[in-house]
Amino acid sequence: MRIAVVGAGAVGGYIGAHLARAGQDVVLVDGWPEHVETMRRDGLGIATMERDGCFTVPARALHPCDVPQLAWEKPFDVAFISVKAYDTEWATALILPYLAPQGCLVSAQNSICEDRIAALAGWPRVLGCSVGLHSAELVAPGQVQRNSARGDATRIGMKVGEPHGRVTPRAQAVAAMLALCDSAAVTTNLWGDKWSKLVINAMRNATCAMTGLSSKERDRDEPVRRLSIRLGSQAVRVGQAMGLALEPMSGLDVGLLARAEDDPAALKEVEAQIIAVNTTRSDAARPSMGQDIRKGRRTETEAINGLVARRGAEVGVDASLHARVDAIMRRIEAGELRPAREHALGL
Repeated sequence: MRIAVVGAGAVGGYIGAHLARAGQDVVLVDGWPEHVETMRRDGLGIATMERDGCFTVPARALHPCDVPQLAWEKPFDVAFISVKAYDTEWATALILPYLAPQGCLVSAQNSICEDRIAALAGWPRVLGCSVGLHSAELVAPGQVQRNSARGDATRIGMKVGEPHGRVTPRAQAVAAMLALCDSAAVTTNLWGDKWSKLVINAMRNATCAMTGLSSKERDRDEPVRRLSIRLGSQAVRVGQAMGLALEPMSGLDVGLLARAEDDPAALKEVEAQIIAVNTTRSDAARPSMGQDIRKGRRTETEAINGLVARRGAEVGVDASLHARVDAIMRRIEAGELRPAREHALGL
C-alpha cells in the first residue's frame, strides 16, 4: 500500500520510520522546515530504550507546500493524521485530495479527533488508532526518541478500530502495518479505548506541564501524584456516564481509579500501581504537553482536560477539576504564569 503520514513527530515519525525501514512506500509531511530538510539529508533516526530498536532510515519528507506535487503520483491507500489536535482540520484537508477513492484516514493523535476528520472526509473514510503505550519526543530535527518500552502480546501498544466497532479487512491491514512498529491489534471498542487513553493524557499531561516535572518526578511527588489521580478519577467517571466500556490503562485498574478521588483505600492501591509503572519509563520521559511548554508551543489542553470538562457538564458528572487545570494551562500558554509545582498544590 501507499502510505502518507501527516505530522512526522513523536508518533507519526516513529510510525513512518518503521514503515520505511520495512520497505513500505511512505511519504512524510511535516510543518517544521528544519526537520524536513534533516530527514531529506540524513534520514530519520529512532532511539529507544531497547538497543535493538535504534536505527536511522532514509525518508521521503515533504514540506506542506510540496504536497501539490503528489497530484502526479499514485494516490494514497492510507493516510495517518498525527498532528496536534488543534491542527486536525488543516492536516486532513491538506492530504484528502491525494487519497485513493477507497483510501482511509487514520487518526493517531492525542484526544478524540475522529469527528473532526469525518467532518471533512465523511465517516466511511475514518479509522481510529489508540496509541496506548507510546511515550516519545521529537528531540531534534530528524530524531525521535521513545521513552517507554515497546508493547508485547499482553500489553498492546497500538489498537486500530472502526467507528462502528466491526472488524474489517482494512482495520486488519492497518493493524498489520502498525505491527511493524509495536504490538498492534484490531479493537471492537474504539471509543472505550480512545477515552481510556484520554484519561491517561488528562491525568498526566497537564500535571507535568503546569509543574515543570518529568513523568517520573510527577509520580514520585505525593501531592502532584494525587492531583493526577483525582483528574483520572473524574475522567473515568465521565467516560462511564457516557456509556463507554473503558479498558485497563497503563497498569491502572479502572474501577479503583473511578473510586480513588473519594475512597482512601482505592487511592492507596492506585498510588501503588502508578509507582510500579513508574520504573518502566526512562528518566527523560515527559508527556507531550510538558514538551510543548518547554519548547514554547501551544498545548492540547483544550482538547484534553477541556474536553473532559465539557463532556462532564453534558452528562452531569463533576469534572470541574479539569476545567481549573485547563484555565491554569491557558494562563501558562499566555505567559501570565510560569510552570511551578505550587500550581498543583492549590487545586
